[in-house]
Amino acid sequence: MQAAGPTPVAQVAHDGTVSLHVSNMPLKRVFSLIEKQTSYMIAYNSNLPNLDKKVTAEVTNASINSVMQRVLNGSGLKYKISGRQIMIFEGEKTEASSPAKIHGRVLDEKNVPVIGATVKVLGTNRVTISDLDGYFDIEVPNRNSKLRFSFIGYAQQEVAVAGRSNIIVTMQDESVKLKELVVTALGMKRSEKALGYATQKIAGEQFEKVKGVNVATSLTGRIAGMTIFNSSEFMEAPTISLRGETPLLVLDGVPTNLTLADINSDDIESIDVLKGATASALYGSRGGSGAIMVTTKKSGQEGFTVEVNSSNMFNCGTLALPKVQHSYSSGYGGKYNTDDEVWGDKLDIGRVYAQYNPYTHQMEERELVSAGRNNFKNFLQFSMVSNNTVSVSQRGKNGSVRSSVSFIYDKGQYPNQTGKVLQYNIGGEMKLGNKVNITATMGFNKQLASNTSGTGYTDQGYIYNLLVWTGPEYDVRDYRDYWLVKDTQQNWNRKSWYDNPWMSAYEKINREDNTKTNGMLTINYHIMPWLTAIVRGGYDYTNLSTKRRAPIGINATRNWGNTNKGYYAEKTEEVFTTNDDFILNATVTAGDFSIDALAGASIYYYRDKSLEATTKNGISIPGFYSLKASVESPTVTPYLANKKVNSIYGKASLGYKSTYYMDLTGRNDWSSTLPSGSNSYFYPSVGASVILSNIIKMPNWLNFLKLRGSWTVSKKDLNIYDTNQAYTINNSVWDGLNSAVYPTTMRGKVKPITDRTWEIGTSAHFLQNRIKFDFTYYNKLTYNNTAATTISPFTGFKSVLVNTQEEYVRRGVEFFVDATPIKTTNFTWNVTTNWARSARYYAKIDPVYSADNLWTYKGARVDAYTSKTFNYAPDGSVILTNGFPRLTSYKYKVGNTDPDWMWGLANNFKYKNLSLGFTIDGRIGGLSTARTNYRLWQTGAHPESDNQWRYDEVVNGNKSFVAPGVTVVSGSVKYDSYGRIVEDTRVFAPNETPVSYETYIKSYWCKGEQFITDETFIKLRELSVTYDIPSSLCKKMNMKQASVSLIGQNLLLWTKEYKFTDPDRASDNLASPSVRYMGINIKMTF
Repeated sequence: MQAAGPTPVAQVAHDGTVSLHVSNMPLKRVFSLIEKQTSYMIAYNSNLPNLDKKVTAEVTNASINSVMQRVLNGSGLKYKISGRQIMIFEGEKTEASSPAKIHGRVLDEKNVPVIGATVKVLGTNRVTISDLDGYFDIEVPNRNSKLRFSFIGYAQQEVAVAGRSNIIVTMQDESVKLKELVVTALGMKRSEKALGYATQKIAGEQFEKVKGVNVATSLTGRIAGMTIFNSSEFMEAPTISLRGETPLLVLDGVPTNLTLADINSDDIESIDVLKGATASALYGSRGGSGAIMVTTKKSGQEGFTVEVNSSNMFNCGTLALPKVQHSYSSGYGGKYNTDDEVWGDKLDIGRVYAQYNPYTHQMEERELVSAGRNNFKNFLQFSMVSNNTVSVSQRGKNGSVRSSVSFIYDKGQYPNQTGKVLQYNIGGEMKLGNKVNITATMGFNKQLASNTSGTGYTDQGYIYNLLVWTGPEYDVRDYRDYWLVKDTQQNWNRKSWYDNPWMSAYEKINREDNTKTNGMLTINYHIMPWLTAIVRGGYDYTNLSTKRRAPIGINATRNWGNTNKGYYAEKTEEVFTTNDDFILNATVTAGDFSIDALAGASIYYYRDKSLEATTKNGISIPGFYSLKASVESPTVTPYLANKKVNSIYGKASLGYKSTYYMDLTGRNDWSSTLPSGSNSYFYPSVGASVILSNIIKMPNWLNFLKLRGSWTVSKKDLNIYDTNQAYTINNSVWDGLNSAVYPTTMRGKVKPITDRTWEIGTSAHFLQNRIKFDFTYYNKLTYNNTAATTISPFTGFKSVLVNTQEEYVRRGVEFFVDATPIKTTNFTWNVTTNWARSARYYAKIDPVYSADNLWTYKGARVDAYTSKTFNYAPDGSVILTNGFPRLTSYKYKVGNTDPDWMWGLANNFKYKNLSLGFTIDGRIGGLSTARTNYRLWQTGAHPESDNQWRYDEVVNGNKSFVAPGVTVVSGSVKYDSYGRIVEDTRVFAPNETPVSYETYIKSYWCKGEQFITDETFIKLRELSVTYDIPSSLCKKMNMKQASVSLIGQNLLLWTKEYKFTDPDRASDNLASPSVRYMGINIKMTF
C-alpha cells in the first residue's frame, strides 16, 4: 500500500515528455501509472526483483528516458524502448557466456497476443511456442544467442538476446492478412496449419455495414460447402445447411439452441466454420454435421471506447414479383361470378353484370372493367429495415468489458406487419493474478412481431386472395373500410372461401412475443505453467408467446378453427438448455515436440415445455378475444419433453518441428433417448497434417504447402420419446373429458445412427502469400439408420423401431481461393471465391425396408425428385385423348432436389479513404415445384393465359385450341410394375381435336411435371461504398474514427427457369415478393 503523501499524478505534457509526482510508491505501481497516462506499454516479468521498491519522484515535462532512469535508479533493473513498448529486465549478474532463462511475449501489430508462435534458439534444437496470452519461456546457451520467431501469416524475425532476460516481439503481418488462428471445438484457439480438417473464418467486420434483420443473410456465399436458404417472408430466419446437413451453432465455446438471427451483427468478433464431424468431434452427436463457432466481442480499443453503428435500408423495388393478367374477371366458363377462379368474362368490352358496391353495400348492374390493375401495388405497404447499435467498452491491463444494445425495426410489405427486436449483450474478460482468467457473457433478445400471418398458399395469404383466386374487376382500395357490421360481418364481394384482404391484415392476427436469454461463464485456472483447469457453464432460454385470433364472419376458416364464428388461441413454449463442462488442458513442449492434450466431462440438458389453448366452436362475444369467450370448453394441449446427455471426452494434439501434426479424440455419451442397453456409445476421430513447405525446398512463388486428412466416427441418438413409452393427452374424448392414450410404437433395441467420415485436403499460399488456395474432398457414410416396422396388433402395439441395413454415403468437394491481386500504397483489391458440390447416394439397400422403385438402388442419388408424368410417344410428343393429356399411373424420376454446385464471390476494393465491396453468389441445378406459377395457371390469372385462344372462347364462343401432341390411332402398350414399357404396338397421328382452352389448361398446366423447375440463379447479394472520414477531421469532432457507407442488399437476380418468385429459399408456396433494399450506414467511434 502506498505510504501517506501527495496524491500521485502523471501527465503527458506534450508528446514525449512526462510529469510525474509520486511519493513512496511501489515501482510496479509507478509502471502502471506511466502506462495509463501515456501511450507506452511497459512489459516485465513478475519474478523480477525490486518491483516493490518504493519510489519517490518529482519530475515535470521530462523525457520518457529521464523518467525511466529516475524511477529505476538503485533497483538493479534496466529498460529498453522499442516503438511504444518499454521492456524491463534485470541487469547482468553473470558472464555473457552463461546459460540464461529468457522470458517474453509475442504480439501482433495491434498488440494482440499471437498464440502458438514458434520460438527457436538458432544453432540449437531448443524450440517452444507462445501460450494463450502470447508469453513464452526458453533457455539460451548464453546472452549473445539469437532467437527466431515465426508464425504463419507473419514475417519471420530473428532477434538477438543482447544480454536481455525479457523480450517483447511484434510480429509484422505479411502482405495479406491470412487469419490463420482458428477457434476450434470447446472454444480452443489453434493455428490453422495444425488442423487436419477444413475450416473457414470470417471476420466480424464483414457484417458491420450491410445490416439487415439476420446476419445469416450476409454470410451467404462466403463459406465453401455452406448453403443458406434465404426467405422473402417477414422475419423468417434463413435455413443453414453445411455439407447438406444442419450444423451446430456454438456461441463463445458453448453449444446453443439460439440461431444467428438472435445474435447482433455488431457483437460478432469472428465466425469460424468447422466443417465435418472431425472438426467438431468433441461436441458429440450435435456436432456431427460441423459447427458454426461465433466469438463475440468482449473489448474494444485500449481505454474507454464508444461505438455507434446505424444502418437504414428501404424498399427500392423487387427482384421477383407475381404477375397476373388484367383482361378477364373472376369466375369460370367465361362467365363472371365471385365463387372461384379467374376464368371469367372479358373485361373492358361493355359487358354488364350485377356486382357488389362496397359503398352502398348493394348488388348493382354495371360494366365489367379492369379497376384493379394495381391492386397488388395499392395493397402492399412500403417496407424498410433499421438496425442500430450503441456499444461501450473499456480495456485495461488486467481485463476488459464491453456492453452493447441494439434495436431493429422491420416494417414488412404486408399491411399491419411490423417487427421490433431489442438486443442487449455484455461480455468481459478479467485476470485475477497470474493464475485465474475469467470470461463471461450474457445476452438478452426480445422479438415482437405484430402479425406473422399473410403468406403462403393459405386462406390468410394475400397473394392467394389478391392475385390467385380473385380477379382484377374490383379496386381493393374501395374495400379499405372492411366492416359492414363491426367484428361480425365484413364488407366484401365474396360469400365463401376468400376474405377481404384488409380485414385479413388487421383482424386475422398471429402475434408473436419471443424472449431469449443466454449466458456463459468460463474460469481458467493455471495450475502450473503447462496445466490449466477450465470450468465452463452456459445456458439459453426461450419463451415464445403466440396469440392467434380471427373475427366472426370470416369466409376462410381452414386455419382458424374451421368455423366462421370466431377463433382465439394462446400458446406459450419454453425451451431451456444447459451445457456444463470441466476440462483439464495440458500444453507441453520438449525439444522439437509439442503436446496439447485435454480431458473433460460435460452434461447437456434440454427441456421443451408448451401449453396451447384454443376456443372451441367460436367465440361468444364479437371482438372479445379471450379463452373465456369460447362457446364450448377450450381445447387445451400440453407438451413436455426432456433430454439429458452425459459425456466424457479427450483429445491429444501432437506436433513435431512445427511441421508434423496429429490430433486424436475420443468421446463417450450416455443419452436418455436410447434404450438402456444401447444408450452408451463411443466414437473416435483422428486428424493429421504435414507442412510440406517445411520439408521440401519450394520455388520462390510457392510460400506454403500443407496436406491434411482426417477420419472420424460420429453417432446420433434418437428423438425424444422415439423409444420410451409415454402417454399422450387427448382432449375432450369422453364427453369433454381429457384422456391419456398409450403409445402405439413399441420400444426396440436400436443402436445409435452412425456416421463414418473421412476427408483429405490441401492448402497452398502463392506469390508472397498474395494468393491462398484450399481444396477438400470428403466422404461420409451413414449406417444403423432406423425405421418403424409394422407388428401384430396382438402385441398391443402397431409398430416397432428397428435398425435397417440401408446405408447412405455423401461425397463432396470444396474449393476456396483468397487473393490480393493488387496492393499498392493507395490501392488494394482483395477477392475471395468458393465453389462446392455435395450429393448423397445409396451405399447399401435393405431388402426389406428400402423402397422398391426404379430410383432406389446402390449408387443412386437419395434426393430423387419424382412425379407422375404425362404419357409420351417415343419421339417425346405428348399423347392426347380427345384433345387432352392424361397422366400415367406411375411415378418417374425427373431430377434431383439438391443443387449440382454452389458458389460465391466477394470483392473488396480500397483506394485511399474510399472502398467498394460486393458479394455475388448462386446455385446451379436442383429442382423444386414453382407453386406460384402453377396456381396462376390453374386459376386463370397467369399473364400468358391472356391470348387469342382464350379470347376466341370467351368473346366469340369458339373453342379453337388444338393442343400440340399426338393421338393413338391403333395398337396398345404394356408396362411392368415399375412403369417401364415392355411391349408397344401403338401407332400415332397428330392431334387435330379442338378443345376448350380453359379445360385444357386445367388438364395440362395443373398436372404432371410442368411446374418442376430448375432453381439455378445468380444474385448480387450485397453492395457497399464506404468513405472513411480522415482522422484529422475526426479529431476535430472528438471522434477516433468514422465512416459513411451507401449500402444495398438483395440487389439483382437472374434465374434460369423460375418465374414470379425468388428461388433463393429452394421452395415456393406463393412466396412474398423478393425486395431490393438500399440505404445508408453510419459508423462512429469515440
